[in-house]
Amino acid sequence: MTFSIARKEFQDTWRDGRFRWAAAIVLVLLGVAFLLARQQVEHQRKEREDATRMERDNWLNQGKKNAHAAAHYGVYVFKPVAPLSIFDRGLQPFVGNTVYLEAHRQNQAAFLPAQDATSMRRFGDLTAAACLQLLVPLLIILLAFGTLAGERESGTLRQVLSLGVRPTSLVFGKALGLGGALALLLLPVAVGGIYAFSGISGSDAATEESWLRLGLMACAYLLYLGAILAICITVSALAPTSRSALSILLVFWAANAVLAPRLASDLAQWQHPTPKLADLDAELLEARKQTLNSHNPNSEAMKEFIEKNRDASGKLPANFRQLLMKESERQGNEVYEKHYGGLWDLMEAQDEFVTWGGLAAPLLGLRSASVALAGTDFTHHRHFSLAAEEHRREFVGLLNNFHGAGSRELWERLPAFDYQSPPLSHAVSAAMLGLIVLCLWLAGGCAALYFASRRLKPS
Repeated sequence: MTFSIARKEFQDTWRDGRFRWAAAIVLVLLGVAFLLARQQVEHQRKEREDATRMERDNWLNQGKKNAHAAAHYGVYVFKPVAPLSIFDRGLQPFVGNTVYLEAHRQNQAAFLPAQDATSMRRFGDLTAAACLQLLVPLLIILLAFGTLAGERESGTLRQVLSLGVRPTSLVFGKALGLGGALALLLLPVAVGGIYAFSGISGSDAATEESWLRLGLMACAYLLYLGAILAICITVSALAPTSRSALSILLVFWAANAVLAPRLASDLAQWQHPTPKLADLDAELLEARKQTLNSHNPNSEAMKEFIEKNRDASGKLPANFRQLLMKESERQGNEVYEKHYGGLWDLMEAQDEFVTWGGLAAPLLGLRSASVALAGTDFTHHRHFSLAAEEHRREFVGLLNNFHGAGSRELWERLPAFDYQSPPLSHAVSAAMLGLIVLCLWLAGGCAALYFASRRLKPS
């Protein structure tokens, strides 16, 4: 009986003009989103390749100079473009993609794409993730709000129940029918997304790990849309009229899509406040003044270091300058680890707080899982920043251990920065809480469907 009802609901949905028009609009928007995202990823990838090659040439051809001066000359390293950003750009527009590596200083990633964007960015980007997170739920509401409430108003529900149809079979049958129609609608979306993803040139999009990430992303969105569908059918079953069902569902959509993200962000900042950039820079400067600095010979730290390294005759060792550089970098690194590490921990705590907010609004859980699996969340950005810092320490240490002027032979000894993205386990770990939240929402939605079927009344 359940599958017979599902088949009829599926057929009725496909014949519905509202479904055809809404589905066409969603498909067009998703197609445009994939096209624009693919072009953007290709452009960003080429820019990074060109910039990386140019920066390497500049480093190798800087000429003869003091090795420590070369450490101050520094190098730029560039963050790779995540292949799955074609689906969900996440934080990419709002975090830097370039880090300047130099002696004595750890720099944050710079050149935020959002800085070069127009004021239209405040309205958000047209991405596949945005369409699936915001527009498809609206389509589900449009289709589902009158599923049972409308039949109750027309008297059809009373007739169906009088024929001996079990309410549970009716409710779950309608849910399966609508779900099948949506699945068939999203099939060309999946095909188009796979085509766009696999067609990214010169990327690691075709690796097994990337496909696993994509599969997990698809599962996350299926959990989300399944939960939304269950909620819509439940409201339609319990609401007295289709108008009241539509009103309730639209309020839910607005709270989930508009209110919850803004409120969760503000509460996360209140719970785990992060310092202003100017204050952080001032704290770093003050802390750095208290440490050994090879460029400040009159500091107390310098005097203490000199006295510590004098031998019995009062002479300094021949490699004193190397020891000074090494200790100066070590103390500076400790300062940066403390301050930047603390800042990053606060940001990750904010992300976790927002994800827990997904228990009240499923979109928050989905966004957390989506950006983590796409490699465009903060944990992936932190991984890149730490890798860049490790490379900085490597090349500064190499140059500080060299006496006199360096030449191309020395510059070539410094390997080019080769960033390796974190493994799948890193992404899964970051996405796990969001996936659990979505599973809870789907389980809760199914339980609500069962409850609604037990409370289903013909009038």
